[in-house]
Parts: sequence; structure tokens; C-alpha cells
Amino acid sequence: MKLVFESDIDKLYIQASQSPRLRSHLNLHNDYEEKVQRLLIAMQKGSYVEPHYHKLPHQWEMFTVLQGVVEVELYRFDGSVKKKIELGQYLRSSIMQLDPNDIHSVRCLSERALILEVKEGPFISEHAKCFPSWS
Repeated sequence: MKLVFESDIDKLYIQASQSPRLRSHLNLHNDYEEKVQRLLIAMQKGSYVEPHYHKLPHQWEMFTVLQGVVEVELYRFDGSVKKKIELGQYLRSSIMQLDPNDIHSVRCLSERALILEVKEGPFISEHAKCFPSWS
């Protein structure tokens, strides 16, 4: 059994504020070989995950925004923006699932945000992210 306490989340936010990327992760899975990867991502305002996609057929991912607001941008392969979606705890939606090859970026809009990310494993670092040539 694993429990995540407010003190754990507070530490994540502190780590995120001290990180150049303005975000920090807490893995909830035991290792990268597990079939389901689960992690909490704490973000500070201005944190930006560059446009990327996951090319392997099992690399879907699901975001649940537990606190704050983030913007997810979806792109076409030519680099044009297909859609901008705000997700957050008090918005119309706080959950998004992305399919493999969905090019996306994530930006923290609120002062801070907490995301639960769930994706199929195993995690293979050399296949973790693909960056389009235009990014």
C-alpha cells in the first residue's frame, strides 16, 4: 500500500520551485518495468513541457489535473496548432487521455498545478519522447 500525504505534495512543490524546469515528479510505481506507470507531477507557473509525442503503439497517457490549471496544446505533424485545451479541477474537464503519436505540449497556467499521469509501461528511456523536427 502507498499513501501520498499533503506533506509529500508540499515537498514536490518545493522541489518544483527549485528546479530549472519548474516541475518535479514523484513515481508511484516501484520500477520502470511495471505494466502501469503512475506518477505525480508538480508544476509551478511557467513550467512548459515542449511539444513531443510517443511513437510506440502502447504509449498512450492519461492526465488528471488534481490541483490548478494546465493548458495542453495538440499539434499537427506540420507544427500547426490543432487544439488548445485547458484542464483543471474547476473547469469543464480535468482529465485527458492522449493516444500514441498525439503531438502535445503542457504549460502550467495557475500558480501551481498537480497532475496524476498514468501510462502503460514498461518505461524505456530511449523511446520516452520523440520531438518533431519543427520543435
